[in-house]
Amino acid sequence: MFSLFDLSAASLDLVNADYNVGVLTAYRSGGFSGFLRLHHQISHLGDEFLLSNPQTQRINLSYEEIDIKLSYEWFSWLRTYGGAGYLVHRYPSNVKPVSTQWGVEWTSPVSFFDGSIHPICYMDFQINGRSDWAIAQSLMAGLRFENAHIGNRQLQVLAEYFAGPSPDGQFYTRHAQWFGIGLHFYF
Repeated sequence: MFSLFDLSAASLDLVNADYNVGVLTAYRSGGFSGFLRLHHQISHLGDEFLLSNPQTQRINLSYEEIDIKLSYEWFSWLRTYGGAGYLVHRYPSNVKPVSTQWGVEWTSPVSFFDGSIHPICYMDFQINGRSDWAIAQSLMAGLRFENAHIGNRQLQVLAEYFAGPSPDGQFYTRHAQWFGIGLHFYF
């Protein structure tokens, strides 16, 4: 579940919630990896948002998508990936069904504190028919803490910049832009 809240509201009103569920199969051999996934997403506007914005046109976006992503690790410090998806079922039916995604991940070969900290950078780009082929770009950079494992998760602290069509389901036709700092746990 991915939620968007109005942090300026007294009760931190829910603006949008996207629910995702799916199944995937993955494969890895040497530097090559990939996955095939079937997933469902449904999007809902929050009650408080609807009450404060009665003029808002509710879209009720819902779809099932099949997508494939392929990746290649060129060096221990550089990985590229790309893929495409198709909405096999969608509501509203006029939502265009094709999507693409590609990007690069860079991990500095230079580390600090006896290999405990590595600078990292990610660049991700997505284009899909839902947003009339506008590019969504997400750029993240920060530090990966090699020895800060919590369970089997790895800790990363990243600064992020996003610009492009909103990733929030009900607002997919709107442009969004933000800067942020995130604490990420990876398997």
